[in-house]
Amino acid sequence: MKWFLYAISFLWITAGSLSIIYTTESRNVMKRLFEKTDRKILSVFPAIIGVLLFISASWSLHSWFLRMLGIMAVIKGVIIFINPKNLYDEMMNCYLNSLSDQTYRFLGIVWIIIGTAILSWIL
Repeated sequence: MKWFLYAISFLWITAGSLSIIYTTESRNVMKRLFEKTDRKILSVFPAIIGVLLFISASWSLHSWFLRMLGIMAVIKGVIIFINPKNLYDEMMNCYLNSLSDQTYRFLGIVWIIIGTAILSWIL
């Protein structure tokens, strides 16, 4: 499962870099993705990534961190699927419309840090 850790690390580093450099364009791409795709289909992706992170955690130096990320991703997938009190629409409205460009860039920095940390922790 090292391949998954490498893939998710490079994916997070790439997504973080793109959200820093191309803030408006990345926001528009995410907006189109979330508006065109059904939320029940989207809920599968965080759940699968969470399960794979949980399974591949034993190939990492700090497995507790990857297990925590995996559990949080599975919970996110379940919450998106169940959608209590229209929470998904409010969360997407906040994430796509309310956040400033500086916040997107900050989230990009966080993604780069997490991706680099996971990349450096692979055994």
